[in-house]
Amino acid sequence: MAQFLLVEDLNTHYITEKGHVHAVENVSFNLENGESIGIAGESACGKSTLGLSIIRIIPGGKIISGKILADGESILELSEEEFDKKQRWKKISMVFQGAMNSLDPVFTVYRQLSDVLKQHGFEGDYSDTIKWAVRSVGLKEDVLQKYPHELSGGMKQRIVIAMA
Repeated sequence: MAQFLLVEDLNTHYITEKGHVHAVENVSFNLENGESIGIAGESACGKSTLGLSIIRIIPGGKIISGKILADGESILELSEEEFDKKQRWKKISMVFQGAMNSLDPVFTVYRQLSDVLKQHGFEGDYSDTIKWAVRSVGLKEDVLQKYPHELSGGMKQRIVIAMA
């Protein structure tokens, strides 16, 4: 497999009146194509800041040092416009805790996945892509005709991951 994402010695700080808060320190990992990663840890240990650093949305924070490569290209050197066009929400996404609450209760899972593809200008086969997405997160295709209230919390979470 080819390397998709490399994070090496990443350090992100929040700058406050009292000085720097070290939110992410010396984080390194590698993801191959097709892999995903889950970040777990205690409250306020830097999980969200790590994810926000990778997608370059760090309100009040700054990447101090380190390297982030996506498909071999330094995403820290891309302009904001280039990063939006090439990576953010297209190849690199973040699923926030509680994101399953964003599912619309009046639309089926299929409709909501379909809407995401439309918003991103997808031009391929919606049905096959949507079926693949739900299977890739360990769900059966029959979930596509269900509404969010018919799903368990874990199933909703996996649907949101499939959307990402």
